[in-house]
Amino acid sequence: MRILFSIATTFSFFFIFSQKNIVNIDSIIKADSYTVFKNISYGPDKKNNLDLWIADTESKTPFVIYIHGGGFGAGSKNAAYTKNNFKRVKKLLDNNISFATIDYRFKNNDDFLLSSLNDAKRALQYLKFNNEKFNLIKNKVALMGASAGATSSLWIGLQDDLSDKKSKDPVLRESTKVSCIVGMAAAHSLNLNRWKEMANVDEDYLKSIFEKYLGKMDTEKWMKRSFDKDYISEVDFFEKMDSNDPPIFIINFGGNRKPKNIADFHHNPLHAKVLKQRADSLKIKNVIYAPGIGIVDKSNQGLVDFIVENLN
Repeated sequence: MRILFSIATTFSFFFIFSQKNIVNIDSIIKADSYTVFKNISYGPDKKNNLDLWIADTESKTPFVIYIHGGGFGAGSKNAAYTKNNFKRVKKLLDNNISFATIDYRFKNNDDFLLSSLNDAKRALQYLKFNNEKFNLIKNKVALMGASAGATSSLWIGLQDDLSDKKSKDPVLRESTKVSCIVGMAAAHSLNLNRWKEMANVDEDYLKSIFEKYLGKMDTEKWMKRSFDKDYISEVDFFEKMDSNDPPIFIINFGGNRKPKNIADFHHNPLHAKVLKQRADSLKIKNVIYAPGIGIVDKSNQGLVDFIVENLN
């Protein structure tokens, strides 16, 4: 019963993060007197904005960065303010953990997903660089995301340090190492060939779904480049996982059915199974839930408790 309750609670967390019923942020700030920095510019693009909620303590605090979902083509940082979800953000704040939520650029014809991924990386580096300004502990950070945001979190956290020590921009010289990663409806890889093998579908079927996802983009260009080894090496993280990677918390719902669209593919619970197998083989601490295919972590640990444990 406790396990079922925990799963239902965590599902509620993911589900609520996906809703459109947004709480008025200003009313929350006024009611509860939180210290909040809104629409901080963390980079040169107009989409490079974040909100930062500071825990009420004089000491420096760990922090969480939330990356919204939307298929790399929709959504906003306001996904963190859906009705009834703020109690979970508040629990983090009550545990002296600050909380950030970010906007980022969407997929495009120049570099497809790399703008989105690199924006999320830069937001992390920006907050580390400005740790003194915001009273943050730069080496105690959790990345958390839903759907595309979950996969972005894994892309950052499951690679070696992505900092550029020779960059003229001091922000980009900051380390991208984190303390833990939380992914809701995450993909285990951004190599579509792996998706095909995972779901046991043929190449023509996979490409027909991917072509629909591209929509009005340059279909010929990205159908070709997305299966190119050089591009895959830039966007994927699965092969780069190693025993030094941080703990991961993954929750993917649904059953193992043949995917009908890109969301079915991206949210398939088999991603969680593959991530668990890989993490176990590398001895990476993990808490994985995919109840639709019988995976329920024996710890019964909830999402917020996982973050608190790994940031304290």
